[in-house]
Amino acid sequence: MSTRLRVRLVLAAIVLVIVLIIRIIHPTRVTFSPANMSIDPGKGWKEVKIPTTTVCSPRLVSTNGMINALLLDEDITEIKAAAEKLQASLVAAGKAPADGFEQEQFTTESGLPGIYFSYTGKSSKSDTPEVRSHHLITHNMRGRCVSISYITSPELESGAIIAAIIKTLRVE
Repeated sequence: MSTRLRVRLVLAAIVLVIVLIIRIIHPTRVTFSPANMSIDPGKGWKEVKIPTTTVCSPRLVSTNGMINALLLDEDITEIKAAAEKLQASLVAAGKAPADGFEQEQFTTESGLPGIYFSYTGKSSKSDTPEVRSHHLITHNMRGRCVSISYITSPELESGAIIAAIIKTLRVE
């Protein structure tokens, strides 16, 4: 066996061990692809693979709501501009009232800056009249804006879930 092949095998084994250690330390960490962002929302979330290009896979679903990652337009690289454009599109689509947004800046534990906004909006389902939607917008490693959204009902809304997303959101 050549030295080059041995080196490659050793490097592959080291990477595998590191990945396994990370999975042991963070067993509920989920990476959204192709956004290359990850979170650790805690236990009780089911991963659902989705085959689309703008909404990243997987979608997380639980009795507390749903968490998605969304790649935003490539032409907008400023987080504030991306938040404003997303808010405008939600208003234009009739999903959110124009004056119903609460917005603030955040920084994750890993140092990522971002903008957080939330609103109470209308559900597309007729049997669920209102939804609470939370969006955390930041940059991925390519400088593209990504929105991590937590969607739930006003009755099930959990500040602990929002805090977990803000705390654990990081670039992969």
